[in-house]
Amino acid sequence: MEKLLLITPPFVQVNCPYPATAYLKGYLTRKGFDVEQKDLSIELINKIFSRNFLEKVFDLYKGSNDENLERIYALRTKYTETVDTIIRFLQNGDSTIANLICGADFLPQASRFETIQDLDYFFGTLGNADCAKYLATLYLQDLSDFIRATVSSHFEIVRYAEKISLSVKSFSQLEGELSTPRNLIEEEMTALMQAYIDEYGPTMIAFNVPFPGNLLATLRCAQYIKEKHPQIKTLMGGGYPTTELRNMTDKGIFKYIDYIILDDGELPLERTLSGNKLLNTYTAEGFFNGMDDNNEIGLNQKTNTKHTHSHITHIERGCPDFSGLPHNKYLSLTEVTNPMHRLWSDGRWNKMMIAHGCYWAKCAFCDTSLEYICRYDSMSASQFVDYMEDVMQQTGSSGFHFVDEAAPPKMLKEISLEILRRKLKVSWWTNIRFEASYTGDLCSLMASAGCIAVSGGLEVASDRILKLMNKGVDIEQATIAMRNFYYAGIMVHTYLMYGFPTETLQESVDSLEIVRQMFRAELISSAFWHRFARTVHSSVGINPERFGIKAKEQIPNGFANNEIPFNENRNYNLNMVGEALNDALANYMYGNAINRPVHKWFRGKDIPETTIENSLITDHLIKPDSSRIYNESARLVWIGVQPVRNENGLTFHSNSDSKHIRFTPSESDFLIKITALCSNLERKTLFSEIKQIYSEYSNEPFAVFYHSKKWDILRKYGLLQI
Repeated sequence: MEKLLLITPPFVQVNCPYPATAYLKGYLTRKGFDVEQKDLSIELINKIFSRNFLEKVFDLYKGSNDENLERIYALRTKYTETVDTIIRFLQNGDSTIANLICGADFLPQASRFETIQDLDYFFGTLGNADCAKYLATLYLQDLSDFIRATVSSHFEIVRYAEKISLSVKSFSQLEGELSTPRNLIEEEMTALMQAYIDEYGPTMIAFNVPFPGNLLATLRCAQYIKEKHPQIKTLMGGGYPTTELRNMTDKGIFKYIDYIILDDGELPLERTLSGNKLLNTYTAEGFFNGMDDNNEIGLNQKTNTKHTHSHITHIERGCPDFSGLPHNKYLSLTEVTNPMHRLWSDGRWNKMMIAHGCYWAKCAFCDTSLEYICRYDSMSASQFVDYMEDVMQQTGSSGFHFVDEAAPPKMLKEISLEILRRKLKVSWWTNIRFEASYTGDLCSLMASAGCIAVSGGLEVASDRILKLMNKGVDIEQATIAMRNFYYAGIMVHTYLMYGFPTETLQESVDSLEIVRQMFRAELISSAFWHRFARTVHSSVGINPERFGIKAKEQIPNGFANNEIPFNENRNYNLNMVGEALNDALANYMYGNAINRPVHKWFRGKDIPETTIENSLITDHLIKPDSSRIYNESARLVWIGVQPVRNENGLTFHSNSDSKHIRFTPSESDFLIKITALCSNLERKTLFSEIKQIYSEYSNEPFAVFYHSKKWDILRKYGLLQI
């Protein structure tokens, strides 16, 4: 029987496991296969930032004219004496070590510490643990600068050799790198691979390669396996081959990799392990789509059943299995002090997918022609929360990051209700679209179920271009959704884009003004601006003329194909625009220069002032919330504590205050009954039912009571209309 070892290669984020191997292990183990998983990325990071490794790095240093490198080298004994303590702190957050780190002269400091702003402003007098995490992260970044200069320019904490892997036209570009001797990092990496092989004795090793920054490390490991253990089959799958290697004709990679799997890996791996017809898989012989000679999906030799489709459902994928991963080795970093921005690198998040694909799947810039986007498939909220409980048992963590392309609002509502029904105490954040579905009451429901943050694409903050790119939202709609999240206490991060086809300089200035006003209104906590890229699998890539651009005549690359060039008449410097937008954003995230006229961020002559009204966003903010519309088909939910009867009415309690409200005896009876009814999340209580119950206690129309201040007070203390 085959024995499969799943590997997450260097380097991905260091604060929690990347979930791909966990999903694969869960599925394949339930199918009866012998599967183990290892996170080579975090294991190698722990090796690199250790006393033993740093001593070898300092021994390699030959001197430099760089004053910063010379300073780090001069302080080498300070670094080697403190690095193990710092890693231990970042792993477990020991508050006693935090006090030490925040002391005046514990950490050696190089150029990264020059960026420190007023620490008291960000962390106050009680934020020692967070402050220490921030200082420790700067410390690791200083060491990373030294490692890049001394060992390999490819090294970064969350990626490796990304620049040479971003656009690889021919595999010979990578072959040249692979022909060089292994550096100190790669020697440590292959030593870990050898330890895994000695421990598990796999017959197959599969690497998940989600990003370009994982490709070279994967190939280095595969190269080592072919040199030392040629009998072991090597496999590669994940986001990078799925998006970039679909049209590969260059076979050079098969010197190191035996199988390259596209799209979801569960069924193709099941086929490969069982010796069945290969599915969605490249080998040196070509591409195999799982069809037999009669164009039928092949027979599963292990279960003697015929697959009638080329994928599994999201329910069949099942619960991820994080067992075997080194949960005590992950590091919580704080690269920036912005509380929303740091979620990506701080915290032990359990990464899970509510659904497969995107329920919208229409954005012109997105890879909507690929299965991982266009095939939407979900499961019940009850099943998903079952999986959440299983994962909490596996990892010991109750924090979740739902990594969907865009989490469906309906599913978030049902999941929130299920979390509350089970009285689970969890925290979570996810990616969303800024839809009208996110009413104030839905956002309050999500917050009460543990939602702390959302991220969503505002893209080019221009209604014209949002319509052109088929985003399905507009500025007003996004503003109201952001407002509702803000009022519910949920932080908002937004993804932004510049350089979309036909975008003018005026629209770039106006987009920045929209973003400025959103920061001013505190609707968004953080944001990230990136330059538009035309990808081969997007609508802009497939039909460029629809978006006012012309495709450059180009023969497809023999190896990787993703971003493709295009011709466009643009009468301004796009690099200048990018610099301006990012400079402004860096200030806005810390509350700086929020009232500076936006055109002044742009360098050059003839920069137009914004045409956006200064009150545009605030004008949107005063528009009514749809959860206050009289809707008899809506569901009512009570998430507060039960009111207490007193002489003159009822007392309502929240965690932070209490309020006594006068009600007639019949009104009090009515409210006691409906709050008890609506707090029972096992049943669905509709607005129409509450209206009928009200008629038993009062002769006046229910609409009068609904529009009264008394009903508004009920809403404040936990009555939601969803």
